[in-house]
Amino acid sequence: MGYKEHFNVRPADLPAPPQAAMQILRACARKEVNNKQLAELAAQDPVLSTELLRIVNSAYFNMPSDIKSVNRAVSILGQRALRNLVLCISVRDSVRHNALPDFDIGGFWEDTLRHAVAARLLAEQTGLDADECFTAGLLQDFSLLVMCFIQPAKAKSWEDLRKLDPEQRYQREQQVFGITHDNLLQLLCQTWSLPEELSNVLGSHHNCNTEQLNDKGTSMCQVLYLGDWMTAVFTARATGECLRRYQFLADRLIGLKQEQADACLAAMPEQVERSAETLGLNISQQPEFEDILTQANKRLAEENMSYQELTWKLESALAEQDRLSAALDQELQIAREIQTGLLPAQQDPSFPVSGYNQSAHELSGDFYDYFKLPDGRIYFNLGDVSGKGITAALMMAKTSSLFRCLGKNETNPARLLATISSELAETMVRGMFVTLTCGLYDPANDQLKLVNAGHPPALLIADQGEVKQLGASGPPLGIMPDCQYEIETLALNDARLYLFSDGLIEGEYAPGKVLGVSGLAKLLHKLHDREADELINILFSQFMTQSDTLKDDITLVMLENRTPNA
Repeated sequence: MGYKEHFNVRPADLPAPPQAAMQILRACARKEVNNKQLAELAAQDPVLSTELLRIVNSAYFNMPSDIKSVNRAVSILGQRALRNLVLCISVRDSVRHNALPDFDIGGFWEDTLRHAVAARLLAEQTGLDADECFTAGLLQDFSLLVMCFIQPAKAKSWEDLRKLDPEQRYQREQQVFGITHDNLLQLLCQTWSLPEELSNVLGSHHNCNTEQLNDKGTSMCQVLYLGDWMTAVFTARATGECLRRYQFLADRLIGLKQEQADACLAAMPEQVERSAETLGLNISQQPEFEDILTQANKRLAEENMSYQELTWKLESALAEQDRLSAALDQELQIAREIQTGLLPAQQDPSFPVSGYNQSAHELSGDFYDYFKLPDGRIYFNLGDVSGKGITAALMMAKTSSLFRCLGKNETNPARLLATISSELAETMVRGMFVTLTCGLYDPANDQLKLVNAGHPPALLIADQGEVKQLGASGPPLGIMPDCQYEIETLALNDARLYLFSDGLIEGEYAPGKVLGVSGLAKLLHKLHDREADELINILFSQFMTQSDTLKDDITLVMLENRTPNA
């Protein structure tokens, strides 16, 4: 069933521009038409010609002197700019302000201008024609208004639609109206005699991989699609999710890094207000991007716990579940032996990395690993799976195996963790996650690249006692796909780097006493002159004297520059 038949819409049902505007749009598509002829067409409609002069003389065009004749305005604008301007005016005036009593027309124009401004800002980043993209953005969701105009009983649905993200809204509008706005937009483009290239872009901006588009059309299509997510940051309920999706797509589609992507968002409110003034549209004062971020963070703080709070609360819930489980039998001991075999083999004393793990039960949710790459660099990690028992042990084995397998080919630690997180998120048991710190160390130049995914801070302790905490740069692994992490680059020099599980800072070091991060840092500094094996033995033996109260696995990994004369 074709979309026209299902929606039962005819070209005559669609809003039409004024006659003079339609003649200009058709004339601009013909190469033989000159500026004088276009000016004569514009002059046929006093309202249109007056509006053209008002906009040309606005602050947007910043003319050195007033333009008083339509001939002069058309001569300055040129055919393409004139067509775009006439299109903008036609879109603005195509539906009467009071035609839909139950429709928030002011809010619709705000969103429409956001789409247009977003497209212009992104065009400036990609080298596309900014005015052309602005006009396409203005038309991008115009057919949503047309849907409500044709089916006024469903006009109230738009308020709910605008609060969804672009993908959710696209599916929902098909259910509500029996058609999607991009399909109806193609029919509108044909009725308005718009260029085929623009029609193809507008009709494909939710599917940019169509054969109808050339390279320029594909780029423009991606700009419109990305602009949809930019607008959603200001309108959708799930602001945080829309922001993260926009940042991801900005990098993937047009190579825009987060700082550049956020700068475009920050520029939107002022440009929307300026565009509204230029086009003579009344809209409310626009919220600043920083205010949007603040509200999103506040909502996130109210609805979601911090990474560390999430760890503690989930650990508590899973511990209660584990206490109700049956006692582990002999098979668990065999599983522990298999699990221990996943830990790295002991290296000779010159190897820069040392590690130790003590499980609180037969099976451990903590793990660590290190291995050398062919070029001499060394990957290492320390992780902690939420919960205990068989489930945590299986997740530990999967995460450790992914790290070793993928790490042999991926030498960017941030990308490595992002890939592992996406892999885990596909099959992660609800409520589980993995905190992990990993590093890539080059003994040849003493350079270290470190990434922390929701794990307690690593400690960098120098001989002189200076302590630096290296905290998390992203969420734990497996919570959601498409996570981004940041690399911290540093040199060891005479310092030692310590990675540890929360068992070391939350377990009892002495009766009724826990170390905490600061206490652990002080203790490690006191033992700083000891050899790695001796330091580990002293530290862990004190914990094992409290074995009756050892409630969590304890794991430590230490890295130091052990090259001669280091």
